[in-house]
Amino acid sequence: MNKEFLEQFDWSKYDKDYKGGNHLIPNENIKGQDKKTKCFSREHYAQELFDILNSSDSKIIKKDLVKGDCVSIVNIHNIRDDKATIELLGGLTVDIDLSREKKFIQLFGYNTIDEFIVMIQQKEYLEKFIEQGLLAFVIESSPTLKISLWQGHLKKVREEFMKEIETPSKAYVAKILEANKGGYFVEVQGMEAFMPGSLAAPNKIVDFYSLVGKEVIVMIEDFLAEISSFIVSHKKYIEYILPTKLSELSLEKEYEGSVTGCSKYGIFIEFADIFTGLLHNSKMKNETLNKFKNFEYKPGDKMKFFISEISKDNRIILTEESPIEKKEKISKFVEENKDKVIEGEVAAVMDFGIIVNVGGGLAGLIPNKEFKIRKISTRNFIIGDKLKIRILDVKDDKLVFRLESERRKEEEGVV
Repeated sequence: MNKEFLEQFDWSKYDKDYKGGNHLIPNENIKGQDKKTKCFSREHYAQELFDILNSSDSKIIKKDLVKGDCVSIVNIHNIRDDKATIELLGGLTVDIDLSREKKFIQLFGYNTIDEFIVMIQQKEYLEKFIEQGLLAFVIESSPTLKISLWQGHLKKVREEFMKEIETPSKAYVAKILEANKGGYFVEVQGMEAFMPGSLAAPNKIVDFYSLVGKEVIVMIEDFLAEISSFIVSHKKYIEYILPTKLSELSLEKEYEGSVTGCSKYGIFIEFADIFTGLLHNSKMKNETLNKFKNFEYKPGDKMKFFISEISKDNRIILTEESPIEKKEKISKFVEENKDKVIEGEVAAVMDFGIIVNVGGGLAGLIPNKEFKIRKISTRNFIIGDKLKIRILDVKDDKLVFRLESERRKEEEGVV
């Protein structure tokens, strides 16, 4: 891999704002396409790769194998010492030296050849092993046939990765080997690839070199022909699995995460590797709120919290109150203020209404309909405005308020 090229490469295409195209249209300039086989890539190497992929079908039986051919393996037998006989599709057999296939063997989790031999001598395991779609890569055809299981594996991985660029569906474990100013050199399925720093995490990485030696889950992003290397992305994986993972979060469980930054209204916390939530100042306990106001929190600081809610646009709102504490506080608040006109302070103006703080760490919603029936626009209000409100309802432990101040003004002839 050309590291000097990676240092100078323009990674702006891979920044978070890059959206790419959503409507895939076959490249009409690519020759050899049919109804079942199409090429969507517009890269300058598209024709070459299309030709390679379409001529490398391992299930096609050739009469005379040549260097570079890939053939499916249908059986492994006659195992003795470090040797084994590989049977290829079509009946051809070839002996190999397993001691030359250490990388291939280690790929499946075996530290020694002996461990591998013990397993493949078991019929049930061998059948499952072969079913994975193993390939033999021809490294020499004359005067005798010689093959490589490792090179066959890499050929299969390349073809799979190329398909994943256009139609992503799989995720892979990547071992981070090294870092440079552009990102990370990683190993995926035994193949070296590159992961730009902008695609290595959902948020800004505080300690860039802290990821070296770790494993992350990635998806295939692109292929750079200039350095013959695949680009992988952890962020892409997160985008695909985030909707599913969100449903697994619990509002009853206490979580721990790391501070990634602070805004005017709260602290952003990353947790469970892929999530980021906002701990709003209205949902902080007094000690935390004082530290927040004094700018004492720094990226990397650990914090414990609960999940207050997950919004319709998948935003995660955090709180330091446990669900039990929250229920007790709301119950007490409702009991003390039922049928009373109280004062609330505008905390946020949303599309669905206005969120107001009512003291004691409690907040609630004045729904849009309260403003519509009074022909008032929510845009007339800003954060910090005071409003007279009354408890309207409690839904799923969330306070809902009725607007009182404007109604009273109308009765008094002010509006």
